[in-house]
Amino acid sequence: MKRLAIFIALIATNALAQVSSPDSSHPYVADVILGGSSIRSGGHWRSADLILTRTIPQTVGYLFVHRSERPEGNGGFLGIAATHDWTSRFFTYAAAGGSVPHASYLPRTRFDLDLNFKLLASQRLLATAGVTTARYPQQRRDDVIAAGLTYYAPVIASYRFFHNTSAPGTVRSHAQMFQLAVERRGALSAYLRHSWGHEAYQLTTIVAPENVRLSGHTTTAFVRKWTSSRGGFVTEAEWQTKGSDFRRLGVRAGLFYAF
Repeated sequence: MKRLAIFIALIATNALAQVSSPDSSHPYVADVILGGSSIRSGGHWRSADLILTRTIPQTVGYLFVHRSERPEGNGGFLGIAATHDWTSRFFTYAAAGGSVPHASYLPRTRFDLDLNFKLLASQRLLATAGVTTARYPQQRRDDVIAAGLTYYAPVIASYRFFHNTSAPGTVRSHAQMFQLAVERRGALSAYLRHSWGHEAYQLTTIVAPENVRLSGHTTTAFVRKWTSSRGGFVTEAEWQTKGSDFRRLGVRAGLFYAF
């Protein structure tokens, strides 16, 4: 689930792992995160991420800079995004990004839009509907429709369903995500996420992808801890399986600072 896992990770993180500064006098937050993965059959993935966040009334803006090194190629991705409160019960998440097409697993262009509705008198229930479209090298394309619910309690529970239409061939696949999270603003953010589904295409050659219909699972544990009023650390561990032979263990860690 190489491509689909990327979609799940980026889309799901938007609603539940925002990194806005808890201190209005320091509205910017910068994250620097390094990662590495080991593949059981051989090979390694490496990554580096820079995330800059700006908080203003009703809006959180993001700048994402990503760099990946994998056996199938190296590449980078640049993205911008914003979460905006339109009313007390409705907010949106919109994002756009792209990469120079050196790595087949990174989208050449990508656009996201999530619509979020706060339900119930307590506004503890959040309904989300979203769309994502991405273009890859070799005229490949993914169009994703997502929907889900989040319930805010001492433990935040979230579920999302993703329906993906891939080109060439209008091949359809799906994935699901369930997440439990805790949020203590200015102290701790943490979640445990499990996603599962099917990958429509696997890039077995650089000429044409093969329709493989492989199923896979990904489990991610993430912790973001403030060690002072202005900074702290992040750490993440991830285990991914795909088909009968692909196994990947990944770890990411970094620091963040508000200014």
